[in-house]
Amino acid sequence: MKRLTHSLKAYLRYMQMSRHQLFAFVEGKVTDPYFYGKICDSVCQPAGISYEICRAQEVSGGSGGKQALISFFEYLRRKAALIGAFKGKSTAAIFFLDKDVDDFLRTQRRSEHIVYTSYYGVENHIFVEGDLVEAVAASASMDYQEVVASLGDYERWRREVAQRWKAWVTLCLFVARRKINCECNYRVTSRVNSPLHGPVDPNAYADRLARVQNQSRLTNKQFKRAFRRVSKLVDDIYAQDEHDRIFKGKWYAILLAATIRNIAGNRPINSAGLETRLPSNVMLTLDFEEPWAEYFKEPVRDLVNRL
Repeated sequence: MKRLTHSLKAYLRYMQMSRHQLFAFVEGKVTDPYFYGKICDSVCQPAGISYEICRAQEVSGGSGGKQALISFFEYLRRKAALIGAFKGKSTAAIFFLDKDVDDFLRTQRRSEHIVYTSYYGVENHIFVEGDLVEAVAASASMDYQEVVASLGDYERWRREVAQRWKAWVTLCLFVARRKINCECNYRVTSRVNSPLHGPVDPNAYADRLARVQNQSRLTNKQFKRAFRRVSKLVDDIYAQDEHDRIFKGKWYAILLAATIRNIAGNRPINSAGLETRLPSNVMLTLDFEEPWAEYFKEPVRDLVNRL
């Protein structure tokens, strides 16, 4: 097991000396290693290529995250080491990053070595493609048919909770685009829905909207015009049933746990830490041989074919 490295140069040296050929860098530490490990294994094992999943926290010995990986990507590009050879061994690096709303901020890097999620984050793909009923039953220690009867169509459930949080998503996207420093942001759960899986509280929404306007430093007319543009953008995305592009996937686990607790009522279920267990159990229901996985496999396959 390799130690944490503390410089970009040291990590590149590690890659060169390692027995592995493909190095897949992942942003998150909870779901990403398993998810992208399955992607890489399905491509690399048949090709006889060894790979390693590299966590962002290992790069530069820092706290990790997207910026750490982007910095290392830029370093490897400057060194012409994104794909290369060292002492007869070919190596390649690929970076799996959450898209977040980078496409709307126009901050995405363009490279065959960077793969962004097509949705907001990897958790969106997990909850879109996974079997939520199976995962809920296992996570909450509930009977499968009981969950089917209670939760119903889980695709409809995802659309409904995203719709309930549409006002919050609009605030978050506006704040991200305007680079406003305030509590209405993608790092936290909705501050305008009460309860979390319930409807918008008009008073809470009006209060948060006023705070955003105050922090924006725009005139009243400028703010209304700018906010109207973002609202229309969100409306259009939702109308096309593409809310997962701007709805943070990590929120699904929180909202699903709240929904299940509400459904269970006083019945005993395994509710402690349910939000934490759900993503992992949903992942176990994924079939990485289905067509959806090709979005991630194709760039890996392209690099493997060059080794």
